[in-house]
Amino acid sequence: MYQRDMSAWHFSFGARAYHLGMGRVTDYRIAKRALVRAVSDGAVRVDDVCDAHPELLRAARHVGVETDRTCPICALADERADVPPDDAPTLRLVTYVYGDDLKRKSGHIVWTREELAGLAAQHRSFVAYVVEACLVCGWNHLAESQLLGHAHAV
Repeated sequence: MYQRDMSAWHFSFGARAYHLGMGRVTDYRIAKRALVRAVSDGAVRVDDVCDAHPELLRAARHVGVETDRTCPICALADERADVPPDDAPTLRLVTYVYGDDLKRKSGHIVWTREELAGLAAQHRSFVAYVVEACLVCGWNHLAESQLLGHAHAV
């Protein structure tokens, strides 16, 4: 897990980046690489990492943001099978928000950057979690999180 303070954070949804200008970001790429390496080495079973909840997959399919990144587990399978990689975008990003200040909106999915910025302007403190999910194999991993709200404005 890698944390950084950023005065002008870009909330990344695939190829798009949204400037929110507040909060503390935690990026989980290092943990993701370690997990994929463990799968590749056989220390972790594929079934243990391709276990996305049906609700996450439904959200990814219908409101998730397409990304130009490829699923690391599907890429590993293609490499081992010696087949060309599939170019179809199957990895989607879904953003959830949690916080006591959000009340009934806590646990909801945020669809757009405008909605996220609106929540940040209206509420004191909450966390946005970006989860990547593969529509093919069910891979899912926390991509990043950020503290938002006027208590965390820079």
